[in-house]
Amino acid sequence: MGNVLPQIESVMDSALTQTCRYFASEFAMQADLLPPQTGNAESLTFRDMTASIGVGGVIDLFIAFSFQDGLIQALYERMTEGMNILPEEVEQLRKDAAGEIVNIVVGHCTADFQRLDARRIPITPPVVLEHVKTIPRLQNAMFYQRRIATPFGTMDVDLIGPMALFTDGLDYAD
Repeated sequence: MGNVLPQIESVMDSALTQTCRYFASEFAMQADLLPPQTGNAESLTFRDMTASIGVGGVIDLFIAFSFQDGLIQALYERMTEGMNILPEEVEQLRKDAAGEIVNIVVGHCTADFQRLDARRIPITPPVVLEHVKTIPRLQNAMFYQRRIATPFGTMDVDLIGPMALFTDGLDYAD
């Protein structure tokens, strides 16, 4: 598999750095990076809950944060600690927690993204999916994936873009 171009590596590095910082500062949670993976998005499998955000400009990718159930549960519990939550609110609040985490992390990445593109970088609101393994409209997409391991489970960070943006060697094409 080929290497990704520096711009994509910069986006991934920012997402990973900001995620690890956020987990450490807000949740006192250790996070370790696992080796990168690239491939056809048809083979991309999501974890139990996935929150994605579209980032425009020169970046023009989706960034998906896919949480293993134990990890999103631990994060949700810490975010709602001390709150009086009704049982029927739990699933929605878990989704809200995933969306909020992704919003905060990508928000912290914007300074790094500005170095890649001095123009305004549009960012979509997060979309949270639960127990969705694939998204059909991404069949012609490529991805670059890194995994973060925590004591509560893993989270994949995926950069997803149209296959036309990647070279045959899975490098990101200018």
